[in-house]
Amino acid sequence: MKRLISCAVLVLLGLAPLVSAQEEPGPITWFALDTTKGGSRNLIGLTLKDDGPMYDGLLSSGSLSSWGIAIPITHRPDDSWNYMLWATMSDWGKVGDLQAGFEALFASRTPEEMAASQKAYQEAVVDGSHHDWIVRHQVYEPGAREVGPRYFNTSYWKTKPGMEPKLTAFYKDHMQPVFEGLRAAGTILGYGIFTQEIHGDREWSHVTWYSITDLAAIDAVGKALDAALTEADLAEVFPIMEMDAHKDQVLLVVHLGGTTPEE
Repeated sequence: MKRLISCAVLVLLGLAPLVSAQEEPGPITWFALDTTKGGSRNLIGLTLKDDGPMYDGLLSSGSLSSWGIAIPITHRPDDSWNYMLWATMSDWGKVGDLQAGFEALFASRTPEEMAASQKAYQEAVVDGSHHDWIVRHQVYEPGAREVGPRYFNTSYWKTKPGMEPKLTAFYKDHMQPVFEGLRAAGTILGYGIFTQEIHGDREWSHVTWYSITDLAAIDAVGKALDAALTEADLAEVFPIMEMDAHKDQVLLVVHLGGTTPEE
């Protein structure tokens, strides 16, 4: 993420919505999404060289709980990105730490270094493709830090207007127990569901995800969900959904923050 992200943070810090006092808010994840020129390798290397030490420093200090880079290995005709950087933090105060990290990073560079970094970024990324998602986790169970995920299996969902809380409740009541059992068995590493904290993408209202080390786990997850969800459960959830908007995506983790690229 370059100067564009830094400027966006300043704007977004003033836009955090109020959170109900009845429920403790989950953590926030900032996703930076880009379409790269000729594959993602150049942008991955550039990010690790230019920004990686700053992210790792925020991870070590506790400002970030997780960061990394992932790329999709399943593709659709309407894909608008092929590179994802995520940074997860507990609250908007920690987003301020991220902003301060970028400010310090930029201040440490000479004008020539800044120009060279920006030029390299522009050469790696399709002009105008960059965009961000700022999300709030309604359920966030990332798994043990010492075992890093190799893949994320993600599903995008869109509810009918006013039905967003019902889908979150359905996930907690019917799906979270299944995923918790799979995590306890070692089939998956982590799981969760998030919604848009800063609204701006009309294509989805919720994303569910689970992390794994082996693609074979996808079969086991599918069987567990099929066994757990009854016809009555499906009859409860389907009417609140825009089913035509549903889509799935498998992401490959190419770098996990706090490790060396070789790991």
